[in-house]
Amino acid sequence: MRLFAALAVTALLASVVPQAQAPTPAPAPAGPTIGFMHAIHATNNVETTLAFYTKVFGVTTNVAPFANAAVPILTDSPGVSLRVAMLSLPGDGVNFELTEFTGVPRTPKQPRVTDPGAPHMKILVRDIDAVVANAKAANATIVTKSGAAVTVPTAIGQAKSIVLRDPDGYIVQAIQSSAPVLATPAPPRGGGAPAAPPAPSNVVGAIMGETIGDMAKSMKFWKDQMGWEVQGEQKWMKDKAMADLLGVPESTEYRTFSAVVPGSKTTRLPTGARMEFIEFKDTPKTPFDLRVPDPGASGMAIRVADIVNLVPRLKGQGVRVISRNGDLVEWSPTMRNAFVKDPDGLNIEIVGDIGPARGAAPPAAPAGRQ
Repeated sequence: MRLFAALAVTALLASVVPQAQAPTPAPAPAGPTIGFMHAIHATNNVETTLAFYTKVFGVTTNVAPFANAAVPILTDSPGVSLRVAMLSLPGDGVNFELTEFTGVPRTPKQPRVTDPGAPHMKILVRDIDAVVANAKAANATIVTKSGAAVTVPTAIGQAKSIVLRDPDGYIVQAIQSSAPVLATPAPPRGGGAPAAPPAPSNVVGAIMGETIGDMAKSMKFWKDQMGWEVQGEQKWMKDKAMADLLGVPESTEYRTFSAVVPGSKTTRLPTGARMEFIEFKDTPKTPFDLRVPDPGASGMAIRVADIVNLVPRLKGQGVRVISRNGDLVEWSPTMRNAFVKDPDGLNIEIVGDIGPARGAAPPAAPAGRQ
């Protein structure tokens, strides 16, 4: 996502390349996934949720209507309207899309940390004490039992961390990072010099996460069907400090696995977009499986190759396609997409080009949906 355990795959040190030597291009992804677009989180009210991230983490953006006739088809929600706030989290440059759907019935739901399908966002920060103070000032729900940052094993090593909920009940883990990796600003549309670096932010990176119900099923989906390179810890672990962090009994056992989204290592994402997962043993679990517009629903948008053949192949392998009638959606003249579910109910928007052949540069995303 896992989300809360030390994982070697997430090391933040970049290789040093001699100045005169051109970087070696990354190998093309072997599976259908060829890139990362953004994380997705459906809100009850987008201004309220955006205010939480501004108050607690100091990041903000604008809220805007998003009009595309394909949205009701993509989400299988006739009559739906959509507003979006696209947060660009500093450091790794991960885009985090806050959505608000209206015009259709919605069922808000908040997961327990142990519920399969529960989404998380891990946010790396310079100063976790500031995050804790901001969260308390904002009356945010704190999951961590002690109500304070606790030192635990994390994806970047031993670090101080705390788990919160945003206004929709979405699980957010803040981790203090002592070695931020700052990305090079992306050049503006149309070329020209890169934009000036933004003012220093407390946020220095982000990692997506999910609680899973069965590691074998999840690894089959992400590794075999989506082509991700995943690494897992088969050994069950338990830790008093972790139990405090997650708000679970001290006897709770867990195990993890992790992956980098294929094709996501870019100038703005030097370490790649990362996904970390956690599975709990012998704990109360209720599947967390929401429709795309439901407040609390979450997921991501990823780029895929050969989407025209991928969707029927996934359906034939038992993957749920939740766009209208389980069909591929015409998003633009050259782009198709669909929403699918992972084994635990996470909503995944797969986006593919129907123009250039595989291996060509991917098309630009529609405005507002990078």
